[in-house]
Amino acid sequence: MIIAFIQILSGADMKRIYLLLLIILAAGIIISCSDSSGSDTTTGYVDPGLTTAKTQALKSYTFADTNLPDCSSSKSCGAIIFTGELNDVNYTGFAVDNYLLNTSKFSLKIYWNADSIASINTASYSIKAIVAGTTYTTASGNLNVTITSELDGNSVTRYLIKFNSPITFGTYTIAANDTIYAYKYPE
Repeated sequence: MIIAFIQILSGADMKRIYLLLLIILAAGIIISCSDSSGSDTTTGYVDPGLTTAKTQALKSYTFADTNLPDCSSSKSCGAIIFTGELNDVNYTGFAVDNYLLNTSKFSLKIYWNADSIASINTASYSIKAIVAGTTYTTASGNLNVTITSELDGNSVTRYLIKFNSPITFGTYTIAANDTIYAYKYPE
């Protein structure tokens, strides 16, 4: 039917149809290449920088409380230190997790209001610990930690977090001199 309609049209009408199709095609190309297409052109191309393998820091955590798990110096230990902002409030904190060790779930997250990684002695901090399936969100004792940066055996920067006084949550205690070696995230 369309072919019959096209055959009825005169040569001048066919030229108009071809011109209209060409204009529609050109308009589609222009819209798809412009900022109004809805695509994010402000970001630009991001080079993933995958020319060499990234070396992970050797991380660890050691607790005197034998009911808390340890992770000896390894790339597979989950231990990070971080700074960030949430709702216009700056936070610094650290976290450990045994997610790569295939053992009973253990997770510890502690953070406080600060805009840089530095040693701290404060009663104003937040904690979330998961030990043997139970979650703890309150603790007794000041967060008193010394935080220093150093290079590990692979020349990757990591942070030593040393507890100077105990923190207790539930029946568990992080003792004075317990340590965490953490990798800064994001780098």
